[in-house]
Amino acid sequence: MQYGTDTLSIIEQHLSAARNQTRASSSRLEALNRRLVDLRADLGEAVRRLARFRMNELKADRIIAHLDETDREVVDLLSQRAAALRETEQNLAESLKHQEALKASRDEAARAVDETLKALDDGAAEVKAQLGRQESYSAQEARAADAAERLSRASEKADQAEADRAAKGKPYEDDPLFMYLWKRGFLSPEYKAGPLTRALDARVARMIRFDETRNNYAMLTQLPVHLRAHAERQEAIAAEEDRKLRQMEAKALEDAGFTGRRETLDARQKALETLEIQIEEEEKKYESLMKAQADFASGADPFSTKAMALQVEEIASDSIAELYMEAKLTAKADDDMIVQRIRDLQEEEKRITEELKQVQAEAARGQQGFRELEELRRRFRQNRYDSGHSYFPGSFDVGALLGMLLGGMASSGDVWERISREQQFRRPRTPETFGGGGFLPNLGRGIRHGGGFGGGGFRTGGGFGKGGFRTGGKF
Repeated sequence: MQYGTDTLSIIEQHLSAARNQTRASSSRLEALNRRLVDLRADLGEAVRRLARFRMNELKADRIIAHLDETDREVVDLLSQRAAALRETEQNLAESLKHQEALKASRDEAARAVDETLKALDDGAAEVKAQLGRQESYSAQEARAADAAERLSRASEKADQAEADRAAKGKPYEDDPLFMYLWKRGFLSPEYKAGPLTRALDARVARMIRFDETRNNYAMLTQLPVHLRAHAERQEAIAAEEDRKLRQMEAKALEDAGFTGRRETLDARQKALETLEIQIEEEEKKYESLMKAQADFASGADPFSTKAMALQVEEIASDSIAELYMEAKLTAKADDDMIVQRIRDLQEEEKRITEELKQVQAEAARGQQGFRELEELRRRFRQNRYDSGHSYFPGSFDVGALLGMLLGGMASSGDVWERISREQQFRRPRTPETFGGGGFLPNLGRGIRHGGGFGGGGFRTGGGFGKGGFRTGGKF
C-alpha cells in the first residue's frame, strides 16, 4: 500500500525535475542567443573593416557611423533586457519561496483536518458503542433492521411481479380478439353494447375461451399493483423506523459535543481551502513568470526582438550588401580575408539559428509538461488525495505514469483518470448513515472554493464514501 502523501511526494519530485529541465533549456537558449548577438556584432565589425579598406574615407565614415549608432541602440536594448530579466528571475525566486511557505502552512492545515476527521470517527465509534449497550437503542435498531428487511422482500416481490406481468402478459396482449374483449370490458359490470354486438362478442368469447383467460390476465395485471402498493407502505414504515433510529443517534452525538467538533472541522477546512486558493494563485503567477523567463531566453521578449531586428536590418542594408558584393568580385587578398570572415560568421549564424529552433521546441515541450504536471498536482491536492487517510495499491506505479506524461506518451487526462481510479480512502469505524449525517462528514467532493456544510453533509473536502474514509472527491 502506498499512502497519498507518498504519491504526492513522487509528483513533487517529477515536478522539480521538470522545473530543472526547463531551467536548463532556458540556460541553453540564453547562451545561444548571446552567441547570436555577439556573432552579429562581429559581423558588424567585419563590415567596418571592409568599409575602411574599400571605400573613400567619407563614405566609409558614413557607413561606420550608422553601424555605431545601431550598436548603441542594441547595447541600450540589451541593457534594458538584462534589467528586466534580473527582475523576472528575482520574482521567480520570491514566488518559489512564497509557495514553499504556503505549502508548509497547508501541510499543517491538512494534518489538522485529518486529525479532526479521525477524532470525529473515533468519537462516533465510541458513541455507537455506548448506544449499543442501551436496551432502547438496541430495540429500535432491531425494529429498523426488521422494517428494512420487510421492505427488501416486498420490493423484490413487486419487481418480480412486474417482470412477470411484462413477460407473461405479452401473449394476451398480442391476441387482438382477446384485447378487443378486454378493452370493451366484456363480462364485467362496465360492459355496454347492443343485442347484436353482445351476441357477436359472446360468440368470439366462446371461441377463444375468454372467461378462463380473462381471470388469468386480470390476476397477472392486478398482482403487481397490489404488491407495489404493499412495498410502498413498507417503505414508509422502514423510513419512519430509520428516522427514529437516526434521531436517537443524532441526540447522542449532540450530547457528546459533536456540534462543536463539526464547527472546529468547518473552521479548519475553511483555513485549508483558503491556503489552497492562495497556493493556486501563486502557482499560476509562477507559471506566468516562467513563461516570461522563457521568452527572454528564446529571444521572444520585446527587447531582444527589437535588438536582433536592428542588427539583421543593418547587416542586410543595401549599402552593406553592395559593399559585400563588390568585395567578392575583386581579387585582392585583403578583401578575400574579410569576405571569408563574413562568410564564416554567416555560416555560424545559420548553424546557431537552426540549433535555436531545436532547443526552442524542446523547451516548449518541457514547459507544457511542467504546466500539465503542476495542474495534476493541484487537482491531487484539491481532491485531498494527499490526505493521511488516502492510499493507493502497492502495485500502482505513479512514477512510470508521470514519466509517460513528461515524455509525451500519455495525456494529463489519461494520467488523472488512472490516479482517480486507483485511489481509495481508509474505511471509517462508523457507518456513513450514523446520526443521519448531521454530525459526521458525508461524501467528500474535494475542496470547493467558498464552500461549507450543507444538508448535513461535509461539502468542502471531507467525508465518507465509496466504502472509504473520504477526505476528498472525484474529478
